[in-house]
Amino acid sequence: METPERSQARRSHGWEKRGGVGYDLIISNPKLKLLDQGREVMRLKHYSIRTERCYCDWIRRYVRFHRLHSREDLQGAEPKIEEFLSDLAVNGHVAASIQNQAFGVVES
Repeated sequence: METPERSQARRSHGWEKRGGVGYDLIISNPKLKLLDQGREVMRLKHYSIRTERCYCDWIRRYVRFHRLHSREDLQGAEPKIEEFLSDLAVNGHVAASIQNQAFGVVES
């Protein structure tokens, strides 16, 4: 059984219990920069350092591709994701598995 202190600790770290599934909703510190937020979430989810570096690289590539300057530029992500993945396929000559990996990172 979970103690109130442990429950409070989970909430303070952004973990919320959803329908008995587990603690899978993580909300990062909004004061951090975008990549730092991503790193924080990946570390809370216990991703390996190599996965973290790879995902951060995909985030960087996505931001550079769209020349995003602020968080407001991230709005309306679905068409931007499609454009990014299409560019990867056409100009980047990447395999479908690489597109799937990029889609998984950019979507989350």
